[in-house]
Order: sequence, then C-alpha cells, then structure tokens
Amino acid sequence: MLYFYFTTHIINANLKTENLRDVQEHVFGTFYDTLNGERRLITVQTINYCRWRIVGIAYIDDIVSTRDEIETFVIWILIISIIFAFLISAFISSKISEPIKKLEKSMKLVEQGKFDIFINVSGEAEVAQLSKAFNIMVSRIRNLMDQIVKEQEAKRISELNALQAQINPHFLYNTLDSIVWMAERGKSSEVITMVTALAKLFRISISRGRNVIAVREELEHARNYLIIQSIRYRNKFSFEIEAQEETLKLQTIKLILQPIIENAIYHGIEYMVDKGTIRISVRREQDRLLFVVEDNGLGIKPEILKNILVQNPKSSGVGVKNVHERIQLFYGSAYGLNIESRVEEGTTVTIVLPVIHQEGAGGARNEDVKKTG
Repeated sequence: MLYFYFTTHIINANLKTENLRDVQEHVFGTFYDTLNGERRLITVQTINYCRWRIVGIAYIDDIVSTRDEIETFVIWILIISIIFAFLISAFISSKISEPIKKLEKSMKLVEQGKFDIFINVSGEAEVAQLSKAFNIMVSRIRNLMDQIVKEQEAKRISELNALQAQINPHFLYNTLDSIVWMAERGKSSEVITMVTALAKLFRISISRGRNVIAVREELEHARNYLIIQSIRYRNKFSFEIEAQEETLKLQTIKLILQPIIENAIYHGIEYMVDKGTIRISVRREQDRLLFVVEDNGLGIKPEILKNILVQNPKSSGVGVKNVHERIQLFYGSAYGLNIESRVEEGTTVTIVLPVIHQEGAGGARNEDVKKTG
C-alpha cells in the first residue's frame, strides 16, 4: 500500500511532528489523539480508486485560540452594530418626534392662555394634519374670545345704562311735586333755586351720553342735588363739599354720589330730631381715587349693613348696591364701596375708584366745589 503524506514547512522545521501509526489505523473519520502533550483533532479521508489518504490535523489549542478571537470579534461587531442601530433609530425618532414636540409645546402655551401662536405644518402626513388642525382650532378659539369680549363689553355698557336709568324718575317726580307745592304757596325764590339746580343736575346727568365725566362735574351734580333736597326738607341738614385740587381733573363714572346722599338723607337724617350734616370729600391716595360721604344720621344696623351690598333679586331699590355694581362692572372687582356705620352715630361711605386722567382737562376753582349748605 502506498501512503502519501502532505506535509508543511511546520513539519519540515520540526515545529510539529506526525503520528503515522494512529493515522494508518483509520480509513475514514475523525478522532482525537495526544502527541507530545498536545491534544489534536485528526480527520481522515481516503480516496477510493487510489487508496490515498488525506489527513487533516487541527490542534485544539489553536482551535480554542481562534475561537476566542472570533468570539471577541463577533462581540465587537455586535457592540458596534448595536451602537450604530441606536444612533440611527435616535436620528429617525428625532426627525419623527420633533414636530410632535413642537405641537406639545404649543399646546402648553395655549393652556397658559397664549393664543397668538402658529405652527408651521411639517413632518409626516399624520403630524402635518394634526398641526393644521391645531392652527385652525387656535384661530377659532381666538376669534371666539374676541367675539365674547365684544359681547361682554356691549352687555356691560347695557347694564350700566340700565342701572343708571333707574336713578332719575323717582327723584324727578318728588322734586317736581315739591316745586308745585312751593309755587302754590308763593315761594318764588325757592322755586327758582330748585328749578335752576334741577336744570343743572339733569344737564350733568345727560352729559351728552357720556358715562364718564370729570370729578368736578360729579361734585357739581351732587351739590345741585343737595340744594334741592335741603329745600325740600326745609333745611333739616347742612352739607359741605371739599376736594383736593388735583382730583378735580380726574375722571369718574357719573351719578355715583347721588344714591349715597339719597340714602343718607332718607335713612339717616330724615327721622333725626337734631339737624343733620352731610360732608363729601375727595382725595387721591397713590393710584386710588376716594370719594368719602359722611353723615351724622341714625346709622345702619349691623344685620342690615352686613348684607347691604349683597345681590338681592327681590330688592326694588337702587341705592348703594346699584353704585357698587356699576363701579365693579366698569372698573373691576378691586373697586367699589366700603361702608362703615354705627347706630345713632352716623355712616361713612368710601367710594374707591382707579385714578384716570383726562387728556386736556382744565382745572377748576375751589369755590366751584367747596360749598356749605
């Protein structure tokens, strides 16, 4: 039998040796052997027609070493692949989520009450559709809010006019009745005084349709009202009006003093034995304008004072509650009336308004508003 062995330069260099005895015992197959302390994997194949044997020898140490290198290489490939896949997915996710984040940020701004925003429609079809719908929604909300503001403003003006219109008729009827009574008794001087005061009073009341007038005009209106009432009540009370010079140019809603004075006369002074006193003063405290109406009348009982400014649908009077409502409708809930009263000692009503300047308004002489009745 002819044996042919293929050897390499490793064998020729005596770096490795062969074990022919074990190879001769195998025709086909794979087996392990140990030679010079090295474990080997031997694979034998025989060519049938010539009976040559092809022997493959692999050293286990080399296999293990190669396997470790392969494992290390595979691990590094996996790590690099994972990192690359993560970066790619993060980039793609960022491109997809960026328009959604913009949409979310815009929604938070809308939650805070900012409706002057607009989103550029971009991104995937679904996100672009959401952005477009969001822009339409914000635009409609903004238009509805503007419409509501206009409607509320119109409603507020209507309510102001309705409340203000309640003040005049009853007083006018009583005044005209008093004028007729004095005319019948020949009290011409008093008739002239009352008619003159009434004309001035209604001239200021009309104010060419204006709801806001100068403080000077409001005080003049109050003075004419007090003149009329003092004649009607036969000088049962005296009055005094004072104001800081700088306040006369400021603005106020009209007819806020008359109901307070009327309340002081009808409920505080009318049933007094002694002569009553009404004092009106106007001053400025920083950004607030204060009207103070004081009387030495009978005062208001605590249980009535507690609820005097509370909404009462059954109440038919206009009075102080009317003034309080008008001020808050016009200027807001931070302003209105503050009432202090003690039974048998008198009442002090403080009207709190914001300081509003009138452009180009001229001053007024102190004698125009400082009067004593």
